[in-house]
Amino acid sequence: MEEKLRSILRQIHWSSVLKAGVAAIAWYLFPFWLFLIVVLYLYFVPVSQGYRTTGAFWALVVLAALEPRGVSFMLIFGGIFLYMLLIRDLLLIDRKSAYEILALLLSFLLLRTFYIHEGGGIAGSSLIWSFVTAALLAWLYANYIDTFEAREGAIVSPLSRPVRWLLFLLSWQFIVAGLFLPLDFVYQSVIVFLALVFFIDLIPQYLFGELTKDKVLITSTMVFSLAVLILGSARWGL
Repeated sequence: MEEKLRSILRQIHWSSVLKAGVAAIAWYLFPFWLFLIVVLYLYFVPVSQGYRTTGAFWALVVLAALEPRGVSFMLIFGGIFLYMLLIRDLLLIDRKSAYEILALLLSFLLLRTFYIHEGGGIAGSSLIWSFVTAALLAWLYANYIDTFEAREGAIVSPLSRPVRWLLFLLSWQFIVAGLFLPLDFVYQSVIVFLALVFFIDLIPQYLFGELTKDKVLITSTMVFSLAVLILGSARWGL
């Protein structure tokens, strides 16, 4: 038992844990400008590996700028930052799946934050911020595609660039459509997130040459079932 515990402890990457802890505490204690300097240093040193999760990093920084200071988000921030470092430093075996999970998690948090602030209805500011949120989501997905599309000499699809614009337009349309739903911000976030998951999951799979009929069927069934369940339990403010 003691030998097994030592083996587990040796597998823990304590430098990444320390960086994540410092970043989370800096967010909680320091003014944002000082926190930004700290987190930029922790993430981009060494510079050579920072590009792998750049989209996810800036999405997390935006969330850190918008979230009210508190212990709950400090723990969430620390956990996400640690997970991001493990992906960046190639310390996870299935990095593609790990990055997909990271992108989905950040997508939901960004949507939640948007609808908390702008989910009360259509206004000029909500349209502007929906555009910004969609652009950030598209950048996040594009970074995920760029990181894994050309791995191991794979042929880059000619649709790769247009697909990035498609993801942006879809994200923006779904986010704006969510503003019309007479629901609170939780249901707005979840419904729009489920709509985006279908495309976020399948489009990169197509570009990677890994899309199958079974994958389409499973994803469609899962998204549809969850959407029906959530829409059926929602309290509509009609």
